[in-house]
Amino acid sequence: MKKIYYYSDELNDDFAGTHIRQKPLPADYGYFPKNPVRRFFGFLLYRVIALPIVFLYEKIVCGEKIVNRKVLKKYGKDGYFLYANHTSAVGDAFTPTLVSFPKKAYIVVNPDAASMPVVRTLVEMLGGVPLPTDLKGMRNFHSAVLRHAEQKHCVMIYPEAHIWPYYTKIRPFKDASFRYPAEAGKPVFTYTTTFQKRKFFSRPKVTVYVDGPFYPDPALSVRENRKRLRDLAYEAMVKRSEKSTCEYATYIRVAPETKIRQAPSPQPCPRPSEPVPAPEVAAADAAEPAPEGAA
Repeated sequence: MKKIYYYSDELNDDFAGTHIRQKPLPADYGYFPKNPVRRFFGFLLYRVIALPIVFLYEKIVCGEKIVNRKVLKKYGKDGYFLYANHTSAVGDAFTPTLVSFPKKAYIVVNPDAASMPVVRTLVEMLGGVPLPTDLKGMRNFHSAVLRHAEQKHCVMIYPEAHIWPYYTKIRPFKDASFRYPAEAGKPVFTYTTTFQKRKFFSRPKVTVYVDGPFYPDPALSVRENRKRLRDLAYEAMVKRSEKSTCEYATYIRVAPETKIRQAPSPQPCPRPSEPVPAPEVAAADAAEPAPEGAA
């Protein structure tokens, strides 16, 4: 049984299905907590509790395999930026932890993740770096990302910004989020999530391919490096996406002025002689785009 999703805008349509009521993120949000007790429990939560759970989930539930992770080994003592395609709400929160291990991954996340008091604390402890909700907080966020780079951390960004579950191609994305490695002079790596048929399981096996490094060119400006790094990352991810051998979800384009009245539901895979059913649509205003680069 395949799920069918209808979309009209590859840059802004989102199928995460979280429906969290977003609260404004304070412009002076503390990206680096100074409380030693909180930092200790953050270390305990990440290293002792979260890592084993993540490992078991990714290996048993997803059958995940990471290929070419060795390219990151010699950069363990330096900072780098990691970019990937956005195909799962849970998997994309977990996979960076295994890809960057033993280095902690600091993941740029949607401000929705910091909208609930308890969840906000957990997100912070587990390395979440929430995007600002307005321009007032952008300077603080920008400084935080560069500080992570200076402290030789792994900064994880999803340039597609929106979740498309089990999508097997790479959606076009802008170069805005590549300003950070361009300014910090840090290398860029990519990982690409691909899907293969799995025995005895309806959901596909996940294989992750790591590529890089891609360095900023010191002879180019920040703006020129943004485009260069974006193109190198995009090309690497597109090439790796060809490793997907099965589709668990089908995506169908519809007219921009229409939207689906109901959430996508599982549909049987059509036989060759059967046409794919047309979506039930209704007129609607364009949706507000979510911030770029969020998990």
